[in-house]
Amino acid sequence: MPLEEFVRIAAVAGFEGADVDLTYGLEHGTAALVDLYGSKDLKFGGWGPPVDWRGETGTPPEGLKKLGDLAKIARELGIDACATWIMPSSDLPFIENWNYHVTRIKPVAQVLAEHGLRFGLEFVAPYHLRRKFKHEFIFTPGLMLELADAAGPNVGLLVDIFHCHCSGTPWDQVAQIPASRIVLGHLNDAPNVAVAAVEDGTRLLPGDGVLDIPAFLAALAKTGYDGPVSLEVFNADLRAMPPAEAAKRAWQATRRFVERAPFA
Repeated sequence: MPLEEFVRIAAVAGFEGADVDLTYGLEHGTAALVDLYGSKDLKFGGWGPPVDWRGETGTPPEGLKKLGDLAKIARELGIDACATWIMPSSDLPFIENWNYHVTRIKPVAQVLAEHGLRFGLEFVAPYHLRRKFKHEFIFTPGLMLELADAAGPNVGLLVDIFHCHCSGTPWDQVAQIPASRIVLGHLNDAPNVAVAAVEDGTRLLPGDGVLDIPAFLAALAKTGYDGPVSLEVFNADLRAMPPAEAAKRAWQATRRFVERAPFA
């Protein structure tokens, strides 16, 4: 939907912030983007790079130029939450896939670094995705941090509670991640099934599943992280609702956890 409608629905539902499409600022001006979120008293959340770094030949120069234009806006507005996800399997052997990702991620990270911004990599952990292709790849925060180190000094993590659960990452390990290495957080819940049976498209609203959400938020707070945490739910029932109703239901589910969070 148009960003104006997305922002309006988020505000009416009760959210204190919303993820952002910086292309709006490019098309209408930075001031218009500020006014749009400011008129609803919303904070800026995360954003994704508008480049296909997974393409056959890598990110084209025009894509990196657009990223640079958006990065200027992000720097001006203090939106340091650009992130992408990494597929946890590939037909490439591990080391070849590692080198592929370092080569593809570096140019994106360098553009962001020129504007004082970081780039977050999301470790994706559901078992069915780790077995989708021939070779398993990274699905834990520790290894993803090593890939981040190889890709650039401004590269860190997107930490999603769902993938912490699927990867078997304990909350005390999350709490040990340096705040400077966390670019964005994602909140959701998981169904009450064996971890190996959890699928990516079955994420639930907070409180509708089995995850210890207060422990996750406490772990994030312990790191010193003070950036945005976005709600990310892939759920057929929620998707079938009218957007305004889905947003209202989502905030009602999330609110009780956020208001008790150490950094709320």
